[in-house]
Amino acid sequence: MAIGFAFCSDLCQRQIAVAKREFAGRDLWNAVTAAKIGRDVFILFSATVLILLSGLRYDTGVDYYYSYVPSLETVRAGSASHYDPLFNFIIACFARLEDNQWFFAAMALYTVAMIYYGICRRTQYIAIPIALYLVSFNYLRSFCFVAQYVAIATFFVGFTALLKKKWIPSAILIVLAVLLHQSAIIVVPFVLMYFLKTKWMMAVSILLPIFALLGQGVVRVIFVMFGSGTRFDYYFGSEYDMGYVDNTLILINLAIFAMFLFVYYMTQAYRERNRTLSFYLLAQSLALSFSLLQSVIPLGYRFVWFFMFLQCLSIPLFLKRMFSGAEYYIMNIIIILLFLIWMIMYPLQGSSNVLPYHPIFDPLSSY
Repeated sequence: MAIGFAFCSDLCQRQIAVAKREFAGRDLWNAVTAAKIGRDVFILFSATVLILLSGLRYDTGVDYYYSYVPSLETVRAGSASHYDPLFNFIIACFARLEDNQWFFAAMALYTVAMIYYGICRRTQYIAIPIALYLVSFNYLRSFCFVAQYVAIATFFVGFTALLKKKWIPSAILIVLAVLLHQSAIIVVPFVLMYFLKTKWMMAVSILLPIFALLGQGVVRVIFVMFGSGTRFDYYFGSEYDMGYVDNTLILINLAIFAMFLFVYYMTQAYRERNRTLSFYLLAQSLALSFSLLQSVIPLGYRFVWFFMFLQCLSIPLFLKRMFSGAEYYIMNIIIILLFLIWMIMYPLQGSSNVLPYHPIFDPLSSY
């Protein structure tokens, strides 16, 4: 339903382009206004589907009762929750309400709304980015990792503001993301690299995965040093520090990185010194690098998610450089189907426990 409504929004956007070619004067204004209203309504419908599904879930996602409900109860009992400063404040606010569901509904509203807002800021056609958002497991994963995805959604809008050269809003949003979840500190050096020359950005993109393979011991020392004194210090040497590696993340990010490099050079995008393309390539390089570093960073896959999330925008952008017309849509559909197969075979069967789904109005039912 969400993708269907997003597709209808894209049809309205196409009507705007047609109207600008075929009409003038008052007829143009009427046609464009009607199409814009239709587009915005369909965007709203698309987002609402996802907000309701997430916000009205009950005991769906392992952290629902493992982490968030106990935290709300802990604050009601007079103690503090264990999250980062801004998210602790959010927990404290919702602990004042008797029904825990208000917390999950509000987090769903914020997360989905921010993601849709970020996508709409970067592209007029949203069906493919929304489809990638869904089949990459980012939407369903947010049922479990609520705090981190609130931070990811905040970072995402900050990232889009950065690309529009809105420096102050971008900086504020990045800081808020870090205050929401300390893992977001990993995006700070990435954001600062936006100001590198494109040729240096390209060089870093090539060298980072190589360093990730050869310098794992150094990376381990750096993370232990900077993790000391934070709430993530506990994870080093714990049962979570067992060298776990999700090989599918490595394969996915390696394939997409190779595709981006191919497009970047075959279309000679490097000659244009296109900062946006170079920055997306850098983001993909970081996604691959942290995939390769999973074994030396406890729960290292959680750092990968920040950079993989940007694939919702970067994959269509790079494919647009290489293909047009029907070929462009065919290539996007192939990638979406591959992601869907991966999601069903691997993360959907994993430990996030997003299935079965229980609606709040009928908790005993399972879907």
